[in-house]
Amino acid sequence: MKSPIIRYFLLALVILLAALFAPTFTTAQGPYPPIPHTLEERQDCLRCHQTGTAGATIIPDNHAGIRNDVCTICHQPADRAAMPLPIPHTLEGFENCVACHPAEGEGAPAFIPGEVTTPADDYPPIPHKLEDREDCLECHREGDELTPKIPADHEGLTSEACRDCHQPIDMVAQPTPTAVAVVSIPVGPIPTPIVHPQAARGVNVCYDCHSTAQDGNLVEDADRWHRSIHAEREVACADCHGGDPAATTKEEAKAPGTGYVGVPARVDIPALCASCHADVSSMRQYDLPTDQYAKYQESIHGLRLAEGDENVATCSDCHSGHLVLKANDPASSVYPATVPETCAGCHADEVLMEPYHIPTNQFELYKDSVHGHALLDEQNFRAPNCATCHGTHGAAPPGFEEVANVCGSCHSATQDYYLTSVHSSASDKTPKCITCHGRYDVTKPSEALFLGDEDRHCGSCHEPDSRYGQAAQELYNAIDGAAKAYEEAETAIQVARNVGMLVGPMEGRLREANTALITARAAQHTLDLDLVNERTVTAREISEEVAVSAEVAVAESVFRRQAMIIAVAVIALTVVALYLLKRELDRRLEAGEAVDDG
Repeated sequence: MKSPIIRYFLLALVILLAALFAPTFTTAQGPYPPIPHTLEERQDCLRCHQTGTAGATIIPDNHAGIRNDVCTICHQPADRAAMPLPIPHTLEGFENCVACHPAEGEGAPAFIPGEVTTPADDYPPIPHKLEDREDCLECHREGDELTPKIPADHEGLTSEACRDCHQPIDMVAQPTPTAVAVVSIPVGPIPTPIVHPQAARGVNVCYDCHSTAQDGNLVEDADRWHRSIHAEREVACADCHGGDPAATTKEEAKAPGTGYVGVPARVDIPALCASCHADVSSMRQYDLPTDQYAKYQESIHGLRLAEGDENVATCSDCHSGHLVLKANDPASSVYPATVPETCAGCHADEVLMEPYHIPTNQFELYKDSVHGHALLDEQNFRAPNCATCHGTHGAAPPGFEEVANVCGSCHSATQDYYLTSVHSSASDKTPKCITCHGRYDVTKPSEALFLGDEDRHCGSCHEPDSRYGQAAQELYNAIDGAAKAYEEAETAIQVARNVGMLVGPMEGRLREANTALITARAAQHTLDLDLVNERTVTAREISEEVAVSAEVAVAESVFRRQAMIIAVAVIALTVVALYLLKRELDRRLEAGEAVDDG
């Protein structure tokens, strides 16, 4: 028969073990609310959560005096796939969601889980290009006669948050500002549009006939036009081909005096498009730029076309003849991720490029480049495509001397460092961006470029034993040493995380090292070893400090677990001893032996 004493001891043992292990479990798996947004540009937790700015949860009273770098010890970003989409507007005055977004029926767009359904018309568009104007608050925080001041309910929002609601005009999905509304008058007179008889609104006999024709090409062209932005904006067949759109017979439609031109000649296509697209009064209602024709005339394409070379690209080669879509339509031939393939339609054609002695492997090189992988594989629209460097309507091949400026439009910090270096100012024969990184086949930057004598490496120009070769080796040693220290710190943090230790403060500190390392990698373009050392020493010292902290945390965890094991063992031995004592006492009692209490 089991004694109640044993049961009590067993229960006490279970409670003691639970108490010992509880801190370990709660440390690693604590039930803390997740962070429902990314941390990028939002590391200042208290900025919103101290006062509840923009609907943020106000921190509780027991968090008084807490710092930003401590928040992520308990709270971690939620799984991005499981995060709810953010509401792209303030809640003030819009608390009743279903009033505007019913499940079905008329009204604002119906609520569809997983989709942002807020009407774009609710928010004023951005009426200017974003290039060199990314900091919205710089102008709109105070405002002036021409710049609206941000409203009171926008207090605390960042410049990045502005574009969650406000988008460049007609360019919602366009990552670059190349087609934002910029009105300018082209050089020379605007070409005269085709004059043809006008039909009643919605009447387009051309489409009615061609969409049911026996000729498959005619049916396809009619269908493509019907799906185009031109059809949506009521730019009909006769506006480009002439003829009478209300006539019911072929002879009447193409009769003299109807302006019928049929298929426009290639040399006439740019002027035909410009008859509308260069007209400010016509384009103002759509907020489209009107300088494309002027740019095209000055481009290599336009100049060669003016000389009678009909092999060059015209408007319809890039935008299509009938299926003209918005630039932000993924099906468009000028959608950012499609631009390289569109350009390759001509520039990868060996027969077409042979007379110009232009290589035809640019697209293949680009696909395997760091830019190509980012744009084509990852759909990262911040990555450059052909038009980013060569221009769109004013297309021209960047000359060798201006490549640094082209690259610097994105890599501005690196360009600033480069322009202070001897490489920039010595002579035209000194290295430019493409010398080390490539033109179309831009590779991922690596410290390995400092070593060896392969193409694009420092050794391809400088002997290893020369003064410049030694400088390259010293730059490599400085950056590589800091990078390895950073990687070791990352590994140490991961080990500490795996044993259930708090690593939030260590990760915050390591981010400082990462910033210093990134700065050092940009500063290497100055070729100033002292400047680079200043950054790398900071990165290395912080990384080593973090690695030591992580190792101490792991050692502390091991000590705690060993102490726990010893404590459990002592308790277990105590329980066993008590149990044996109890059995001995029970045996004596059952045998009738006298027990001496003294």
